[in-house]
Amino acid sequence: MAKSQSTPVDRAARLLDLVPFISTHQGIAIGDLAREFELSENELLSDLNTLWMCGLPGYTPLELIDLEFESGYVSIRNAEVLQRVRLLTKQELVIILLGLDILRDSFTADRTDLVNAVDSLIAKIRKIVGDVATAAPIVDSSHRAIIGQALQSRQDLEISYHSTIRDAISTRRITPLDLSVDFGFEVLNAYCHSVAGFRTFRLDNMKSVTLTSATSEIPKERDENEFQWTVHISSRLRTSLERFRENPGDLPTDNELTVIVKSFSQDWLLRSALSTLGSVEVKGPHEARTSIAKACRQALELYE
Repeated sequence: MAKSQSTPVDRAARLLDLVPFISTHQGIAIGDLAREFELSENELLSDLNTLWMCGLPGYTPLELIDLEFESGYVSIRNAEVLQRVRLLTKQELVIILLGLDILRDSFTADRTDLVNAVDSLIAKIRKIVGDVATAAPIVDSSHRAIIGQALQSRQDLEISYHSTIRDAISTRRITPLDLSVDFGFEVLNAYCHSVAGFRTFRLDNMKSVTLTSATSEIPKERDENEFQWTVHISSRLRTSLERFRENPGDLPTDNELTVIVKSFSQDWLLRSALSTLGSVEVKGPHEARTSIAKACRQALELYE
């Protein structure tokens, strides 16, 4: 019985199977070939017309597959290259292995069938290339799924979050607003009830994400309680501005610049200033200069 339809992947696989089969069954009747591949004759003719335009780069009559089927019988010539077994290089196998590692970690816990199938394929490839590399997704796919559910149902989340600024893990209740990408990182824009303000959370820094039953009201306007520091940049202008996530734009010719940088976190401003390798001098406010001096003294004490 002929199949009613084929996906593009099914058809591509079938075309690859047709070439060696016809090569070993020269002069086979179209009806017999259609029954062998469970196709209608019209579907088979469509495949044969596609094969007629396949071949090697150059695509002249010398490289294209030579098919003959107008008489009702199918013969094929000049397809020796496609009859050979296609072997993968070690580099290609390593790439596939890395992809399978990432694919495996994207499955939900209930899809044990897919996990087992991928594990079996990984084991076979590693017998060939060895344990050369492994890969894992930066963001836990289950976290992303829970966040998506919270956004859709407008429910709060409880997250365990690792702040790279303070190098500390805290538990927060947040109301998610939307997902976006910030400097190459997936982030969740949310209202944090722990600090009563709008914040941005990197998904790869979330240790756990739990959907709550609560739905909270949030302020209609974002808070403006940003910290502002005045900094003078004396060298490495572009790198220093990007460190503070400022748009470099058209840089001055004298290679010096005074700007106001902003953040909801003074700790982030402090670390950003300390990481500029002496290119930045904090001009104000006074408490910012005091924080910089204290951090520098503590760093020097570590060497004593």
